[in-house]
Amino acid sequence: MSGSQIFIRSIGTSCEGLGIPAYANFDLAAAAPPENLTLLIGGTHGNEPATVVLLESFFQSSAWTALDGCPTIVLPLANPDGYKRGSRYNARGVDLNRNCGFNWHAESAEPPGPTPWSEPESQALRDFILAWRPAKIVSLHWALAELDADGPQSTALAQAMWAALDDAARRPYRLRVTELGRGQRRLQETYAICPGSLGQWCGYGLTYPDATAPAMITLELPYDPHAASRPDALPDAHLDEVRALWQRDSAGYLRAVEPGIHAMLTAACRFLQNH
Repeated sequence: MSGSQIFIRSIGTSCEGLGIPAYANFDLAAAAPPENLTLLIGGTHGNEPATVVLLESFFQSSAWTALDGCPTIVLPLANPDGYKRGSRYNARGVDLNRNCGFNWHAESAEPPGPTPWSEPESQALRDFILAWRPAKIVSLHWALAELDADGPQSTALAQAMWAALDDAARRPYRLRVTELGRGQRRLQETYAICPGSLGQWCGYGLTYPDATAPAMITLELPYDPHAASRPDALPDAHLDEVRALWQRDSAGYLRAVEPGIHAMLTAACRFLQNH
């Protein structure tokens, strides 16, 4: 396998028939999923363009070229219809990150769809994960400024990604893992905040036939890449602030966050590779 190569396929289509592209550093026609596979996902919410751009820049970078022996698949655009519209939702007005079939709630604050897995984009992602059984999944979102481990099996991966950052790069983020003694409370908080999310399904509701579960990380980009620290409570207008910053200077935002994001993604891809 050569990390400099890029193999491309579509995992399915959107409501409006747009392809959902996958990029890999190994042949996606392989007869069986490779061991210790990493799956990176962006663009679940179409109004979070930085997640798409950063994943596209990752598989075009020297970091990608250096991933020999680390099988990796990148899905930079999980919601192509929403991205085309600049909308959080897909073309049917559904939040794909509330449409997964674990802890799904019809009364979710964000529109979850008529039933779990009702949307073609969600179905395509579900079926792709079940077929390829990635050991590690990292989903990028915008912009709660945190590295969030979903499920106790995900803690070590989150810590390895955190360790890839120096002190300056960590400042805009916080690390959230399931700490001993408060795991159940953390689980209840997670269930309440994001019912039917991909993180919940992969981190708490998914077990492969060999009885293993993927390590699941939700990587939230910073709302302020130059913040001295990540406050416990974000400003009410943090989403408006980051979108205004993106409109003013998307190139500057990307320059500020890309080194840290690439470092964390590289650490995720290399995690446990020699075990």
